[in-house]
Amino acid sequence: MLMKCATCGSRISKTWLLLGLPWSKYTCARCHSVFAGTILRFVVNTIAVGVLGFFAIRVIKGGTNPLLLPPLIGLVLVLFLANLPGQIKKVGKTAGGRR
Repeated sequence: MLMKCATCGSRISKTWLLLGLPWSKYTCARCHSVFAGTILRFVVNTIAVGVLGFFAIRVIKGGTNPLLLPPLIGLVLVLFLANLPGQIKKVGKTAGGRR
């Protein structure tokens, strides 16, 4: 379910998936393949975080039920970590197998 390297199948770092900027690249520790996020990933995650932020502010101000936040947080985590089509793309391999 979590994103994995398309070449060797090792898991992609959760830190990069959560904190990586759209123009940053991730190098697989095992096979040294290089991956980058796509525009689709950027747009979907931006919308998801924006909706979560909107409802978080509404909960803080007392206009919305706080029980709405846990499902929204779960949805955002799924969008960030799950292996959904078009989220990342392989952009190459590091020269000589080095990082």
